[in-house]
Amino acid sequence: MKTVYLLVASLLIAACTSTHHNHIAAHQQDRSSTISKPIQISGKVEQVLKDGILGKSVTSKVYIYFDDVLHIAGKLDRLGFGELPGLSYQDKPVSSSCNSKPTGPKTAELSCIVFINNERATTLVMQTRKNR
Repeated sequence: MKTVYLLVASLLIAACTSTHHNHIAAHQQDRSSTISKPIQISGKVEQVLKDGILGKSVTSKVYIYFDDVLHIAGKLDRLGFGELPGLSYQDKPVSSSCNSKPTGPKTAELSCIVFINNERATTLVMQTRKNR
Protein backbone atom coordinates (compact mmCIF):
# COMPACT_ATOMS: atom_id res chain seq x y z
CA MET A 1 0.00 0.00 0.00
CA LYS A 2 2.90 2.35 0.77
CA THR A 3 4.20 1.74 -2.74
CA VAL A 4 0.88 2.88 -4.23
CA TYR A 5 0.88 6.07 -2.14
CA LEU A 6 4.48 6.84 -3.11
CA LEU A 7 3.71 6.20 -6.79
CA VAL A 8 0.66 8.50 -6.69
CA ALA A 9 2.61 11.21 -4.82
CA SER A 10 5.49 11.09 -7.29
CA LEU A 11 3.08 11.26 -10.24
CA LEU A 12 1.39 14.33 -8.74
CA ILE A 13 4.71 16.07 -8.21
CA ALA A 14 5.87 15.23 -11.74
CA ALA A 15 2.54 16.41 -13.19
CA CYS A 16 2.80 19.82 -11.54
CA THR A 17 5.96 20.94 -13.31
CA SER A 18 6.11 24.30 -15.02
CA THR A 19 8.02 25.88 -17.89
CA HIS A 20 8.66 29.58 -18.55
CA HIS A 21 8.55 31.13 -22.04
CA ASN A 22 9.25 34.76 -22.92
CA HIS A 23 8.09 36.36 -26.15
CA ILE A 24 9.33 39.81 -27.18
CA ALA A 25 7.45 42.25 -29.43
CA ALA A 26 9.15 44.64 -31.80
CA HIS A 27 9.69 48.20 -30.61
CA GLN A 28 7.09 50.66 -31.83
CA GLN A 29 7.06 54.46 -32.00
CA ASP A 30 4.06 55.97 -30.30
CA ARG A 31 1.34 57.63 -32.38
CA SER A 32 -0.05 59.73 -29.55
CA SER A 33 -0.37 63.47 -30.09
CA THR A 34 -0.48 64.12 -26.34
CA ILE A 35 3.22 63.38 -25.70
CA SER A 36 5.86 66.07 -26.16
CA LYS A 37 8.55 63.80 -27.66
CA PRO A 38 8.43 60.46 -29.51
CA ILE A 39 8.90 57.41 -27.30
CA GLN A 40 9.78 53.79 -27.95
CA ILE A 41 7.14 51.40 -26.70
CA SER A 42 8.05 47.72 -26.39
CA GLY A 43 6.57 44.70 -24.70
CA LYS A 44 7.06 41.14 -23.70
CA VAL A 45 4.82 38.35 -22.54
CA GLU A 46 5.97 35.76 -20.03
CA GLN A 47 4.13 32.48 -20.06
CA VAL A 48 4.22 29.76 -17.45
CA LEU A 49 3.12 26.35 -18.70
CA LYS A 50 1.96 23.98 -16.00
CA ASP A 51 1.24 20.30 -16.40
CA GLY A 52 -1.53 19.29 -14.07
CA ILE A 53 -3.72 16.28 -13.53
CA LEU A 54 -6.36 17.68 -15.92
CA GLY A 55 -3.86 18.70 -18.62
CA LYS A 56 -1.76 21.74 -19.41
CA SER A 57 -2.60 25.29 -18.39
CA VAL A 58 -0.96 28.55 -19.42
CA THR A 59 -0.64 31.71 -17.33
CA SER A 60 0.39 34.86 -19.26
CA LYS A 61 1.86 38.06 -17.85
CA VAL A 62 2.38 41.13 -20.04
CA TYR A 63 5.07 43.79 -19.53
CA ILE A 64 5.04 47.04 -21.54
CA TYR A 65 7.97 49.45 -21.50
CA PHE A 66 8.19 53.14 -22.49
CA ASP A 67 11.78 54.03 -23.39
CA ASP A 68 12.94 50.81 -21.63
CA VAL A 69 11.14 51.70 -18.36
CA LEU A 70 8.33 49.39 -17.21
CA HIS A 71 4.99 51.25 -17.17
CA ILE A 72 2.35 48.51 -17.59
CA ALA A 73 2.38 45.01 -16.10
CA GLY A 74 -0.40 42.56 -15.50
CA LYS A 75 -1.77 39.07 -15.76
CA LEU A 76 -4.16 38.06 -18.53
CA ASP A 77 -7.19 35.87 -17.94
CA ARG A 78 -7.11 32.18 -18.84
CA LEU A 79 -8.27 32.95 -22.42
CA GLY A 80 -5.51 35.52 -23.04
CA PHE A 81 -7.54 38.73 -22.56
CA GLY A 82 -7.04 41.64 -20.17
CA GLU A 83 -7.38 45.36 -19.49
CA LEU A 84 -4.16 46.47 -17.83
CA PRO A 85 -3.78 49.83 -16.05
CA GLY A 86 -0.32 51.31 -15.78
CA LEU A 87 1.83 54.00 -14.25
CA SER A 88 1.45 57.51 -15.63
CA TYR A 89 3.81 58.80 -18.32
CA GLN A 90 4.50 62.55 -18.35
CA ASP A 91 1.57 62.94 -15.90
CA LYS A 92 -0.81 61.20 -18.33
CA PRO A 93 -2.57 57.91 -17.56
CA VAL A 94 -1.50 54.84 -19.52
CA SER A 95 -3.22 51.51 -20.05
CA SER A 96 -3.35 48.55 -22.39
CA SER A 97 -6.07 46.32 -23.79
CA CYS A 98 -4.84 42.86 -24.77
CA ASN A 99 -6.54 40.05 -26.66
CA SER A 100 -5.42 36.73 -28.03
CA LYS A 101 -6.45 34.86 -31.17
CA PRO A 102 -5.34 31.38 -32.31
CA THR A 103 -2.89 31.20 -35.22
CA GLY A 104 -2.23 27.46 -35.15
CA PRO A 105 -2.89 24.32 -33.13
CA LYS A 106 -0.57 25.42 -30.29
CA THR A 107 0.15 29.08 -31.06
CA ALA A 108 -1.68 32.37 -30.69
CA GLU A 109 -1.16 36.03 -31.57
CA LEU A 110 -1.39 38.42 -28.63
CA SER A 111 -2.25 42.02 -29.56
CA CYS A 112 -1.98 44.77 -26.97
CA ILE A 113 -3.29 48.24 -27.80
CA VAL A 114 -1.42 50.79 -25.69
CA PHE A 115 -3.21 53.99 -24.65
CA ILE A 116 -1.68 57.23 -23.37
CA ASN A 117 -4.15 59.74 -21.94
CA ASN A 118 -6.99 57.56 -23.35
CA GLU A 119 -5.59 57.98 -26.87
CA ARG A 120 -4.29 55.00 -28.85
CA ALA A 121 -0.50 55.20 -28.99
CA THR A 122 0.44 51.90 -30.66
CA THR A 123 -0.36 48.20 -30.98
CA LEU A 124 2.16 45.56 -29.93
CA VAL A 125 1.85 42.08 -31.47
CA MET A 126 3.50 39.00 -29.94
CA GLN A 127 3.40 35.33 -30.94
CA THR A 128 2.66 33.09 -27.95
CA ARG A 129 1.47 29.66 -26.98
CA LYS A 130 -2.27 29.20 -26.93
CA ASN A 131 -3.89 29.86 -23.54
CA ARG A 132 -6.96 27.76 -24.27
